[in-house]
Amino acid sequence: MRRRAPQKALDPEILFRVPSVYNYDVSAESDMAAFSWDRSGQFEIYGVGISTEKTDLLTKGPESKISPRFAPSGNRLAYAQDYRGDEKFDIFILSLFNGETWNLTPDTSEAIYSRIRWSPDEKHLAFASNREGRFSIYTIPSQGGEPYRVSDHEFSDSGPEWSPDGKRLAFEALVSAQDDGVFVVPANGGETVRLTDKGDPIEASSPKWSPDGRAIAFVSSERGSSDIGIWNLELESVEWVTDSRYECYGPEWSPDGHGLAYVVNREGNQSIAIHDLETLSIEILEVEVGVHSQLRFTGKAETLFFLFSNPRHPPDLWTVNLNSQTFSQLTNSLPDSIDRSLLICGSSIDFPSSDGLEIQAWLFLPRNFEKANPGSALVYIHGGPTAQFTNDWYPVVQHLVSLGHAVIAPNYRGSSGFGRKFRDANRFVLGEKDLEDVVAAADHLVKERLADRRRIGVLGGSYGGYLTMCALTKFPRHWAVGSAMVPFLNWFTEIENEREDLRYWDLQNMGDPKKDCERLRKASPIFFIDRIEAPVQVIAGEHDPRCPISETKQAEKEFRKLGKVFDLVIYEDEGHGFRKIENRVDAYKRRAKFLSEHLMTS
Repeated sequence: MRRRAPQKALDPEILFRVPSVYNYDVSAESDMAAFSWDRSGQFEIYGVGISTEKTDLLTKGPESKISPRFAPSGNRLAYAQDYRGDEKFDIFILSLFNGETWNLTPDTSEAIYSRIRWSPDEKHLAFASNREGRFSIYTIPSQGGEPYRVSDHEFSDSGPEWSPDGKRLAFEALVSAQDDGVFVVPANGGETVRLTDKGDPIEASSPKWSPDGRAIAFVSSERGSSDIGIWNLELESVEWVTDSRYECYGPEWSPDGHGLAYVVNREGNQSIAIHDLETLSIEILEVEVGVHSQLRFTGKAETLFFLFSNPRHPPDLWTVNLNSQTFSQLTNSLPDSIDRSLLICGSSIDFPSSDGLEIQAWLFLPRNFEKANPGSALVYIHGGPTAQFTNDWYPVVQHLVSLGHAVIAPNYRGSSGFGRKFRDANRFVLGEKDLEDVVAAADHLVKERLADRRRIGVLGGSYGGYLTMCALTKFPRHWAVGSAMVPFLNWFTEIENEREDLRYWDLQNMGDPKKDCERLRKASPIFFIDRIEAPVQVIAGEHDPRCPISETKQAEKEFRKLGKVFDLVIYEDEGHGFRKIENRVDAYKRRAKFLSEHLMTS
């Protein structure tokens, strides 16, 4: 067989060290933005002057720091820090006067979500924690003290947002299936009220108070797609802002309350929408095609902050002047040592699954691809499962393509971005119907002469790692190799050992381990390891709270007992996502080497 001419590969030692901005906050009072950036090798908090664009490192130390949040005065900054990836975050406060930090929640034994919010008077912070057995909203004095539980109902809560007068908190919770609800509770505790429309509770998430405190903007799939709505607190009724044509997320009020900014998702390209609520005019803005996210206004209505990324741009902090529509880049994560001509943009394609359902995917082809001479390919499975592979920065995909592999990333049923019906289409058929979509992606490559049937591999992380193991056990002859990162393999032990908020989702969407025993067993690849024919790799973190390390160790035991060809990598100082740069570089290099070796020799 004639081989393709070799192409220049991206250097993984450079590519996998490219930093990215994770999240940020802005303060008009201090003329500063603060952001979590892993330029030093782990996530630290940096500050950048809005007018000077001068960047300073604000934190140091051995652990990752994320989710900075300014006090309203701009004098202090709160952030979250966990230990070895366990997601048991401590809340720290940093003085921007003298650089001193203090730990507001030392020696956290329970889980705390990293999203932290200051009260308008700066006397308290709000956060979500499972310190009493289920995630609830708590407040804690900013000068120190015991957390006070504000919400107390049957659901697990997250995402607290203070009302402008500081008297109430809005938050969200998974209520059933894959549906969320938005709730409002007095800041000192009391009756919890769910967002309704004329008396009927509606699906809703991502609450944002209007500047006058009389309304809440939110995201809802109530009408079949992710729309933006506004809830009037006095009338307890909803006014819909968007028309369900595209999924929309992340509403952000303009400072005067006369408009909203939000993200519009068009087949994985996520643009900025500026919606004037008085004239009803809508402007769509974008740096270029890609993913715009985390929109924030300062006190000045003409400036909007956001993160932007695409296959040629890692996530960075940007601003746009809404009057002149001029974009400015505040951080620059892509080094000059990266040959930008080697970065490949994918194309959006569609193909039918086994039952005829149309599946959208992103296809990446090597620069020297010849359809007359198809070679190796990989099916890349995103996690979630309620997530979406978008037109974003994926260094792993870029490296694999530069090595000569075609890559297809399917948005299987259960993915977000395609409406509520598609999102819910994997309920009680997890590891079955979504897996058929993954297999159909591989079949599409063969049908279109994009890959050699004998040289197709499969990889994914988290739920994508689970589907990777499902693919290797249920369709063993489809694959030349597989690599699962931070996976689970056994629905029974996963539900038993995972955190309770994740357990609730699994019970709602897969069933009860006792009543639905046969369904869960059929969907658990751990019971079918004997069917695996391809070499398999599993990469995991010792402190993973989402897919516990016991899942990987079960697999290792079966691999050894059955004499399978396997590679096992466990990072003792990591959790579900690898935050330390040396671990990420090592993991991604190991994965690329393992996949390539077996694809090239198959």
